[in-house]
Amino acid sequence: MRKGWNPTRRNRNIGTSTQGQGQNNHLVIPKSWSDDRVFWEVLHQPIAIQKTIGECELTFLIEPPRPECFYPCTVTDVMSVLEYVPQADLDGLELIIFRQPTRKQDQINPVWGRFLYYATPGPHSGPAICIEAHDLTKTLRWSLSLGPDSLDELARLEADGHRIEKRRRDYTIHRTHESVRHTILFRTLFHEIGHYVDWIQSVVLPSFNTTSDAEEARLDQEFDSKPSKDKEAFAHRYAQNLATQLYQSGHIPFTPQPNSEALLDQGLKPGWFTPNLS
Repeated sequence: MRKGWNPTRRNRNIGTSTQGQGQNNHLVIPKSWSDDRVFWEVLHQPIAIQKTIGECELTFLIEPPRPECFYPCTVTDVMSVLEYVPQADLDGLELIIFRQPTRKQDQINPVWGRFLYYATPGPHSGPAICIEAHDLTKTLRWSLSLGPDSLDELARLEADGHRIEKRRRDYTIHRTHESVRHTILFRTLFHEIGHYVDWIQSVVLPSFNTTSDAEEARLDQEFDSKPSKDKEAFAHRYAQNLATQLYQSGHIPFTPQPNSEALLDQGLKPGWFTPNLS
């Protein structure tokens, strides 16, 4: 064997991702083989509260947050906002979920809220809007390589009151109780309702005019194949139009409203809705 020859160098892929190095330890959200639900449908000991908004019967599911996390708006806050939403836009909505993401979920897939076309978190099921708990001791970091849509969202976050710091490697988003509450209560909630309205108008209402399973499947397929950019654009327009109307009429913004004694008697804790910055 010649001097200085290393036989492992015969394959330049040894020890690299091309050969598979590190592919078995990628950070992923685990899934239970015995439970076919998506992770955001899995709630741990949620408190169920039945409420009526106009003619809409809603079930609020509130999952107890971790000690370092909190929900930036109360159930009373959400109910107050929903009272100003057109009743037709809430018709058929079943659930409002206050959800505590795991640390891994929060690291890999942080969101302000979600619209779930059909959620099955335990005995309750149906179309749902999900609000997630937040930990203010952690900052959010976004890549400097942002497309036009992400830059628009960054501008919206800054308008909500978040402090945006452009650093050498990323954008750092510094949250406060007030800025997170504004983002979720006066923008994200309307945005997710916009997704619901888009689905109702595109799939549910047209399906009332047909008795054909094939036609219903076609409507579902057309909506599923609709570009996500178009769905997001519809939801943004809906949220902006509704928020503008409510701002002009003086209905929003409003000061934080604590949960009523009746809600607290059903098991809610005031500390779940207050940031722990210690």
